[in-house]
Amino acid sequence: MKKDGLGRKIGAMAALGLATSFVGTPDAKAHRRHFPFTYDWFQPSKGEKEIELKTRYRGRNNSLRQEVEFEYGISDRLVIAPYLEFEKDAGGDLKYSAWKLETRYQLGEYKDKAILPGLYFEVKDEKDGPFELEGKLILSRYGKDGSDLSFNYIVERELENGAEFENLYSIAYGRPLGKSKRNFFGGVEWIHNLSSGRINAGPTLGFAPTGNTWIVAGYAFPVNNRGGNEGEFRLIAEYEWF
Repeated sequence: MKKDGLGRKIGAMAALGLATSFVGTPDAKAHRRHFPFTYDWFQPSKGEKEIELKTRYRGRNNSLRQEVEFEYGISDRLVIAPYLEFEKDAGGDLKYSAWKLETRYQLGEYKDKAILPGLYFEVKDEKDGPFELEGKLILSRYGKDGSDLSFNYIVERELENGAEFENLYSIAYGRPLGKSKRNFFGGVEWIHNLSSGRINAGPTLGFAPTGNTWIVAGYAFPVNNRGGNEGEFRLIAEYEWF
């Protein structure tokens, strides 16, 4: 299949998700992202649908990236998620830049204080650029108090001659805040790009405006100056239904 034809199909799937995003009944056990940079083991369950709006801002070059993602739980272990990406450079307009297709698979059954593994695979088609593949190993440990300790090991590579693998990892820890264990969640993240040497770290905060919506945001400050390192802000807004 040609790249442009596949891109149109991915775009249609994401558009369908947007068109149906306000239909359905909220569920108290819906999936929520605890961290904006690091994935944890939990994901949408079978039949659960989710719209995510992901925003990334880098202040040094005043660049903005906006993603629109539609996640669907094919089974209790497998999730598929097409999404569209738009970018804006300093002084420019927000323009379509890529489409992506993500899959996630849970390994093992949930247990408190156990290491829970998951797998992530993504294909990305940059506009006027090569395909890019990304894989993640996800490891999470949850406490009975609602705490979440998660680790991601990430490998990325463009599909073109001479391209090199990029390796990085992230670690995140957080826990519920206040008396209500479902309305607020605070944490910290550490992101280390092993290929460039860049290290970033910072706080995160998640909260629930309503029963079936969730917002999590965080800022990763530059810990060093390797590879033109800069601070990065990320925000994820989720709407979930069955």
